[in-house]
Amino acid sequence: MKNSTQIYAFAFLGFLSFIMNFYLAFQWQEKLNLPACGGDLLYGGDYENEEEEDARDGEDEDAGEEDEAEETGNAEVLKNKKETGTAQKISAGAGLLKARYEFINFNKDRLSVSFSVSQKYLAEYLKNYGYRDEEYETLKQWRQKTLQEEWKKAYAKGGRGEADKAAERVSEEYDTRLRALFYKRGLALREGNIVVCDMPNIVRRNINELKPLALAIQNISKARRYSSEDTVGAAVSMVQTAVKYKIPPSKEGSLHTCGILPPLKAVISGWGDCDTKTGVLASILGNWSGVKMVGISVPGHYLMGLRRIPAKGDLFVRYEGLEYVLIEPAGPAWLMPGQVGANTKALLGGSKGYAIEPFF
Repeated sequence: MKNSTQIYAFAFLGFLSFIMNFYLAFQWQEKLNLPACGGDLLYGGDYENEEEEDARDGEDEDAGEEDEAEETGNAEVLKNKKETGTAQKISAGAGLLKARYEFINFNKDRLSVSFSVSQKYLAEYLKNYGYRDEEYETLKQWRQKTLQEEWKKAYAKGGRGEADKAAERVSEEYDTRLRALFYKRGLALREGNIVVCDMPNIVRRNINELKPLALAIQNISKARRYSSEDTVGAAVSMVQTAVKYKIPPSKEGSLHTCGILPPLKAVISGWGDCDTKTGVLASILGNWSGVKMVGISVPGHYLMGLRRIPAKGDLFVRYEGLEYVLIEPAGPAWLMPGQVGANTKALLGGSKGYAIEPFF
C-alpha cells in the first residue's frame, strides 16, 4: 500500500511538473519594447505690444523650417537659416581617436576645440551601454529553471500556498536582476516592459568622461573673458551645429542601443540625434559647479532645461518650484537657450504633454 501511495505521489508530481512547464511557456513569454524617446509651458516676461508678438511668430516660422530640415535632412531648407562656418575633423591613428570641432558661438566668435580618447579605452567604455539578446535570454532561462525548482520544493513542503510564494520570490529576484542589468547599461525598464535610455544615469556617468571637453571650452571662455552665460552658449552652439544630426540605430547586431549613442562615443564620432546630443551637452555642462539641469521628453523628441532666471521671451518649464530655461541641443538649427523650434513647441504644448527628468 505504501509503494502504491508513493507511485501515485510521484505520478502526481510529474503531472504538476508538466502543468508548470505548460504554464511557464505562456506566463513568461515577454518582449521588451524599444519606443521612441516617452505643467504649463511658459514664456519669460510679458510682451509689450502686438509688433513683438508678430516678430516672435516670424521666428517660430523660421524654427519650423529648421525642424523640418532636421526631420527630412533637406539642407536647402536651412539656407540662410543657420550659422555657417562650422566644421569637424574626425581621425584615428596610433591607437587614438581624435575629434576637432570648429563652430560659431552666439557672440559670433569663431571657436575650435579638440578631444581625443584611446581606442582601447573606448572599447571598454562601450561595454557599459546597451544589452544583448543573449544576456536577456540567459536571465529568462535562469528564471524559468529556478522557478520550476523552487515551486516543486515549496509544493512538496507546504502545498500550493507555499509554492505560489516561492514563485513570487523568484519573480521578484528576476525583476531585480533585470533592472540591475539595464541600469548598468544606461537603460531603464518602465511599466509595460518598455526599455528606455536612462538619461539622468547616462549624464551622471559621463560628466567626468567629457571633462577634457568642458575644460577646453572653459579655457576659451577665460581667454575671451566670457560670462557664464556665454560659456554655456559656446557649449550649446557646438553641440547644435558642429556635431552632425544623425539617428542611431536601435539595434546593432544583437546589441540593443535604445537608439542612443553614449556621449563619449558621440563626441568621438561627430554625430547623434536629439537625446544623444542632449546627453553630450548635459555631460559637458555638468562639469561646472552649481549647474542644475532637467531632461524633457516629448513624443519622439528629447531636449533639456537649464536652471536660470528666464529672460524676456525665454521659453521655460517649472520643476519643483524652479524655472528651467529650455535648450534644444538637436540642431542643426542655431537656437539660443530659451528658444526651441515650432514643432518642438507644439509637442510640448500637445495633449500628451511632456515628462521632466532631473539630471541631479
